[in-house]
Amino acid sequence: MSEAWRLARRDLRGGLGGLGLLWLCLAIAVAAIASVTSIASSIDSAIASNGRNLIGGDLIVRSAQHDASPRELAALTAQGRASKSVTLRAMAVAPGGKIGLAELSSIDAAWPLAGRLDLAPGGTRPTGREVAVGRELAERLDLKRGSAVRVGYARFTVSGIIDKMPAMSGFAFSPPILVDEAGLAATGLVQPGSLTTTSYRLILPPGRDPQAIGKAFQARFPDGGWSVTDRNDAGQGTRRFVERVAEMLLLVALAALAIGGLGIASAAAAFAASRRATVATLKLLGAGRRSLAGMLAIEVALIAALAILAGLAVGAAAPALAAHVIGSSLPIAPDPSPQWGALAEAALFGLLVTVGAAWGPLAAAVETRPASLLRGDVSDATTTARRWFVPVLALLGAAVLAVASARDPTIAAVGVAAILILGLLFAAIGGLVRLAARRLRHRGGPIARLGIAALDRPGAATVRLSVALGLGLALLVTLASVAQSLLAEIDNGLPARAPALFLIDIPAAQEADLRTLAAATAPGAELRLVPSLRGPVTAVKGVPVAELGQVPEGAWVLKGDRGLTFARDLPLGNRIVAGQWWPSDYRGPPLISLDVDAARALKLKVGDTLTISILGRPIEARIGSLREIDWRSMGFNFAIIFAPGTLEQAPFTLMATVSPKSGAKTDLLEQALAAKLPMVSAIRVADVVAQVRTLLVALAGAVRVATGVALLLGVIVLAGAVVATRRSRARDLVLLKLVGATRGQVLATQAIEFALLGTVVTLSAFAAGIAAARLLLGASFDLPFRPDWPSLAALALGAVVVTVGAALLAALPALTARPAAALRAL
Repeated sequence: MSEAWRLARRDLRGGLGGLGLLWLCLAIAVAAIASVTSIASSIDSAIASNGRNLIGGDLIVRSAQHDASPRELAALTAQGRASKSVTLRAMAVAPGGKIGLAELSSIDAAWPLAGRLDLAPGGTRPTGREVAVGRELAERLDLKRGSAVRVGYARFTVSGIIDKMPAMSGFAFSPPILVDEAGLAATGLVQPGSLTTTSYRLILPPGRDPQAIGKAFQARFPDGGWSVTDRNDAGQGTRRFVERVAEMLLLVALAALAIGGLGIASAAAAFAASRRATVATLKLLGAGRRSLAGMLAIEVALIAALAILAGLAVGAAAPALAAHVIGSSLPIAPDPSPQWGALAEAALFGLLVTVGAAWGPLAAAVETRPASLLRGDVSDATTTARRWFVPVLALLGAAVLAVASARDPTIAAVGVAAILILGLLFAAIGGLVRLAARRLRHRGGPIARLGIAALDRPGAATVRLSVALGLGLALLVTLASVAQSLLAEIDNGLPARAPALFLIDIPAAQEADLRTLAAATAPGAELRLVPSLRGPVTAVKGVPVAELGQVPEGAWVLKGDRGLTFARDLPLGNRIVAGQWWPSDYRGPPLISLDVDAARALKLKVGDTLTISILGRPIEARIGSLREIDWRSMGFNFAIIFAPGTLEQAPFTLMATVSPKSGAKTDLLEQALAAKLPMVSAIRVADVVAQVRTLLVALAGAVRVATGVALLLGVIVLAGAVVATRRSRARDLVLLKLVGATRGQVLATQAIEFALLGTVVTLSAFAAGIAAARLLLGASFDLPFRPDWPSLAALALGAVVVTVGAALLAALPALTARPAAALRAL
C-alpha cells in the first residue's frame, strides 16, 4: 500500500485529469441529500427533546363534548398531577367592530404542568374577566394589553399578548384566547351540544411510560371515546407535514444524486483515459496490478472524500439555516446542531454512488496492456462481467439504503423505481438520437452534416447527457405542473363552488333566528344547515380501537374525534357504491353510511359494525352503505352519516354554509351574528384558502429550488462531458479551419450539435413531465390538469438556451484553438 500511496502522490502532481468534475458533481449531490435529511431530522430531534413542553405534560387524554366521570377522573389523578382545560371555537369582537375567529381555552391553576406561557412584556396570566390573546389575533383586531374585547356574552380585558404556549389542541386552526374557568363560564358558550373538547394533562412520576398508561386508560374506559397523545407524539401535525415535504424533496435529491452519478462516471472515464498511458508505462517498469489499482483508487478516493466532506459541511449547516428562515412558522424551531445520523447516511450515499460510477472506468484503466501503448492504442479494454459486478452491487445498495432509511418505504420505493424508469427512458432517447444522427449524417449542407455527425462520434456522451438533462428537467416539469394545477384549483375551482362562510355551534333552537338574520343582512344568500355532533370511533367490528395495534395509513376515521351528522336524504356530492341508502322514514336499529375510502383502509363491508362514542355513550351501528364523496364540493362532507332515529334526542348543534349572491359580501351577517348570536362561530372560507395557498406556494418554491439543483447538475455534467472531449473537438475544428472554414461556420457546427440534443431532450422531458403530472393529479389528488402553459413553454425554451449556452462556453477553448498550436499538440 505504501507503493500505491507514493505513486498516487506523484501522479496527482500532473493534474486531476477530470477529477475536478467528480468533486463538483459529488459535492452538490451529497449536499442536497445531507440538507434534506438533516432538516427533517433536526425537526424530529427538536420535537422529541421538547415533547413534554410542547403539549404541556407527559400525557394528554381528550374527549369530545363531555368531562371525565368521577371514576375516570380518579383513574387519571392516580397516575400523577393533572390539569384540565376545555377548548372550543369562539368569535372575538373588538370595540371597533372587528371580528376574529379564535380557539378559546380555559385553564386551571395548575396549567401548564410543563412548558411556559410566554407573554409580551407587561402581560399577566388571565383571571376572572381577563383574557390573554394570541399575537396574530391581537394584530388582526388591533388589541393590546388593557384593550376591551367581547367573547360570547361577556366582555373581557386583555391581560397579555401570547408569544408562546403549550399546544391546547391537536391542530391550532385559529389563534388562541386563554381564560380561566370562571371566565369560560361567563362567556355562556358551553351549552349542551356545543362542540367542545375536554383535555386532561398529566405529569407522570419518573420512569413511567406515558404511552402504556394512555393505552391502559383507553382499554379500561373504552366507552368514553378518549383519544391519547403522549410526549413522544407531540407535534404530530408538524411531523406529518415535514415528513411529506421531506419525502418529496428526498426524491428530488435522489434524482440529483443519480444525475451526479453520471457526472462522476464521466469524470472517472476522463480520468481513466488520461491515466492509461501512465498505467501502461508503469507496467513496463515492473509495477504490479495491485499497486496500480491502489494508485488510481487512492486518487479518486481523495477527491471523493473532499467532495463528500464539502457536501456534509453544507448539510451540517442546513438545520441552523432552516431554524433562522422557517423556525418562527413552526411550533418549535429545528435543532440547529449537526444531525450526525443524517450526515452519515448522506456520506454512505455518496460513497456507494462513487463506487458504482467510478469502478468500471478505473478497472478498465488498470487492465491496459503495455503492448497497446507501443501500438499507440489506449482505448478501453474489453468489458467483462467482473468489472460490472461491484458497480451494480454498489448502486443496488444505494437503492436499498434509500428505501430502508425512508420514513415511508413504499413512497421511496416508488420514487426510486420512477427515477430508474425515467433514466432508462432518456437513455433510450439518447440511443435513438445517435441512431438518427448516424442515418442523417449525410443530409443537408456541410455545416449541418458536421453538427449532426458529432452526435454519433466515437466516444460521444449523447446517451449519458440525455439522461442527465432529461431527468432533472422532467422532474421540474412534473412538479411545476402539479403545483400550478393545485394553485389553479384553489384560485379558480374552489371559489366557484365554495360557500363564503361556514357557521358552527348554532343552537338547534335558534335555527329560525339565524334564518331571519341571514335574510335581513345577506338577502338572496343560500343557507344550508345540517345537524352536527362529534365523537370518536371506539371499536371496529366489536374490537376496541385500543386493541387494533397499528392503525392503517388510510384509516383516518380512527384518529381523534369525527364530525357526525344524521340525514334523511343522500347529501349532494355523494354517490352510493355499495349497499343502499335508507328510506327517509327509517326507524330501526342504528345504521350508518361510511366513506368508501375509509372502509377500504379498514377492510370493512356493508353489514359490518362500527362503535361510536357520543357524549360518552357507545353506539354500535351497522354499515348500511358505502359512499364515494366528492371532497372538492366544499359542502358538508361527513365520513360517517347516521340514519334517522338514533341521534335526534342527543344534544346537538347545527352547522351551516352561507353562499351569497355573486359579488355580495357577508360582513353585515358576521356583525349581526356577533351581536345577536355570539355563540355561533363563523369561518371565512377565503381566509382558509389563502392560508393553504400561501403554504402551497412556499412548498412549490422549495421543491423548485431542489429540482433546480438537479437541473444544474445536469448542466454541469453536460459542460464536463464537453470539456472531456476538448482535445478531439480541437483537432476536428482545427482541421475545419485548415480547409477554409470561418469561425462562424465552426461555431455553427457546435451550436447545431448542442441545439439538436437540447431540443430533443427538452421536448422528451416536457412530454414525460406532463404525462407524469397528469397521472399524479388523477391518482393522488383527483384534480383536473390545469398548468400554466406559457410558463412551462418558457421553461422548456430556457432549458434549450441554457443547454446550448453552457455547452458552447465549455467548448470555447476548443473553438478558439490556434491551428499551429493545436497541430503541434496532436
